Amino acid sequence: MALIYPVLADTEEPDDESPPDFAELAADLSDQWLVEVAVGEEGDDACFGPVAARMAWDLAVEIDDKRPDWTVSVVPLYMAEPADRIIELFEED
Repeated sequence: MALIYPVLADTEEPDDESPPDFAELAADLSDQWLVEVAVGEEGDDACFGPVAARMAWDLAVEIDDKRPDWTVSVVPLYMAEPADRIIELFEED
């Protein structure tokens, strides 16, 4: 699976066999999200959004299910936080 999405540092690692779960998405990072799709090494990339977190998640999972060899990323579009706070969200103590 090539679905990439942010999770908080203190979130438990999901099992390798478990399907992606929306609850793992750090939805509090942004109200607007982008879905980035990388098809291959030749620059066939696209970006879709801005959309709400749930819509971005659903789109990314559906694309990943249908084209597991593509890389699909769900990324926050805007974060009203200083860099230090953003880093804290992802670093483990």
